[in-house]
Formats: sequence, structure tokens, C-alpha cells
Amino acid sequence: MTGSEPVTVRWNDYSLSTEQEDLRRVLRQFFERSCPPEVVRAAEPRGADDGLWAAALRAGVVGISLPESAGGQGGGLLELVLTAEEIGRSLAPVPVVDHVVAARLLAVGADHHPDLAPAVHGDLVLALAPLSGERPGPQLVPGGAVARGVLARVGADLTLLRRPRPPERAANDAGAPLAWWDPADPDVDVEVLASGGRARDCWTGALGEWRVATAAALVGLAAGACALARDYSMERTAFGVPIASFQAVSHNLVDAHMTVETARNLVLRAAWYHAHEPAARPELPAMALGHAIRTATDVTARSVHVHGGFGITLESDVSLYHRRAAVWGQPAGGARAQRLAATPALDRLVARRRAWAAARAQAAPDGPVAVPDPGPLSMESR
Repeated sequence: MTGSEPVTVRWNDYSLSTEQEDLRRVLRQFFERSCPPEVVRAAEPRGADDGLWAAALRAGVVGISLPESAGGQGGGLLELVLTAEEIGRSLAPVPVVDHVVAARLLAVGADHHPDLAPAVHGDLVLALAPLSGERPGPQLVPGGAVARGVLARVGADLTLLRRPRPPERAANDAGAPLAWWDPADPDVDVEVLASGGRARDCWTGALGEWRVATAAALVGLAAGACALARDYSMERTAFGVPIASFQAVSHNLVDAHMTVETARNLVLRAAWYHAHEPAARPELPAMALGHAIRTATDVTARSVHVHGGFGITLESDVSLYHRRAAVWGQPAGGARAQRLAATPALDRLVARRRAWAAARAQAAPDGPVAVPDPGPLSMESR
């Protein structure tokens, strides 16, 4: 092959290690035991359950992906993805995803910050304002109704916003702890953690982590709804047989399952690249979140249809998933905003590969020519 460097062809393998499979199993058992649908419903007025948060702290769920230097377990983004998926599967009303991403950003953006240890131990709940780098002014913050600290971009600065108590929850149909945080509010203390290029780099890394972890939670949500629909179709009978035996139902469930698996695969790919080679494929976190938003809304709608008229009632468990699927991805601007965020990087990638192909086509057939390598063609997760 002509070129200054060979093109790297990588092995696409998203399988988990034995330790990671064990972690996922333990997390699933914890949330199945600690977070039945009754807990989810009881937490809806506020959007969070303090008892479940305390249990998650005791079980080490919150500290899995937090730095060892501050008392965490030192895990990485993939461990956070596994945690987020199980949170989504059970609809656990705890702000683990937002808190952990914000705490990881605090650890990177401000060495030895006095708020880091309280955040790791759960005494100070943090959140992230995902659109603050694009839209000035008040920010709709996921987890903002239970957080006392929010990491946000204010101009060219990475800042920590602090309040003595969280603001009022923003009304939403999903019972999510959304709230508006305004850096100009006199009740908000603004501390600059980093400025300029360092602030931009720290924020870009944290926003990518938030997108990937939120996408994982949405994939877990879709998987949980799909499991409810499958179980219901095997129990509900019509004409003397389970409705799962009808092709109109079974094919719908297979399509939903395949959609979930595809979204999960994209999330794992985005997690690997963002953790190991963030500059190689910077569009993947936004792509993963945008696809996960669409997957969650599509799969939960299919699951509601399988339940029939009962599925649209508030008493049905699948309605909990359907309502949350409509809200969880919106603080980031929804699927359309993620497509727009991914577009510049995709345009650069396409242009780079076209230039590389054109240079190869013009190369002399009797010798090599110096052609820039366009980068990896696929991905290696190990």
C-alpha cells in the first residue's frame, strides 16, 4: 500500500472482560433489589430518593469511577458506562451519572479542590450544565434540583457554581430532578477553576463523558422497557395463546431488541475512543447520545404498543420508561443538537479521507508516494 504510514485496520471487539461482566452483574443485582418500580414512583415529586442515594454510596456505586486520590475506586469511563446502563434499566432516581462526571471534571480542572472529597463521599452532590458552553445565561441542569454545585462554562472559564440549597425543580413529566441554574443569580457563588485553553480542553473531555454516560443510561432505559414488553407478551394471551406467538408482536420485539444492541455497541465504541483516543473520533460521543435518544423514544413507544391500552396508563410500569425517554436527553438539546454537534468532525473526517484517496489515485504506479494517513478505519477496544 502506498503512503508514508500504513493504515491501521483494527479489530472491532466490544466484549467485556470477566471483571467488567462481574461488575455489571453486581450492579444489576443491586438496583433490582434496591429500586423496584415503587421506589421510582415514590421519588417522582422530587426526582430523587435520598435513601437509595445513601445505599448507592454504601455499596460503592457512586465511587466506582472517581479518583483513588480522593477516596474513589479509580475506575474509568467504561465503568461509568456500565453503571449508567443499570441505572437506566431500573430508572433509579439517583443523580449518579451527572454527579460522577462533574466530580471527575472537578478532579481534572482543579487539583486538590476542597470540594472533591465531599463529592466523592456523597456529602456534596454535583451536576453538569451540558449546554453552558454554547448558550449563556440560565442553564437547565440535569440533577440540578438536588445538586449544590454545578460545573459550567461561563465565557472562556470553567467554573464551579455553588448554592447553599438547590433551586426549585423544573416541572417535567418524567419526574426528573431538572432545575435552572443562573450564574448571575445573587444566591450563586461563582468560582473560576480554569481559563482559556485548559478550560476548553477540560470541558470538552467532561462533556464527552457526560454524553457517553447519558447515552448508556438511555440504552439501559430502552433495554428495561424492552424486557417489560417481552415478559408481558409471554404472559398475555389472545385466542388461547400468548400474544408473543403472533408475528406482529414478536417481530416488533425483535426489532426493538436489535435497536437496543446497536445503540449499546455505539456507546461502547464512543466510550473506548473518548477514553483512549479522543482526538481520533471526536464526533462519537454526540453520535452515541443522539442515537440513544432516538432509540429510547422508539423502543419505549414499541413497548407501550405491546401492552395495548394498559400501556398508556400511569399505573403501568412501562409508562415510567416512556415518560423518562421523552425527557432524559432533552437537557443536552435533543437528538438534533447531537447531530449538529457531530457534523463538523464528520465533515473533517470525510474531507481527509477523500484527500487521501485522491492522493493515492495520483500516485506513480512504480513507487511509493508520501500520503498522509487518514487515521484508523475502525476501532480496537482492547
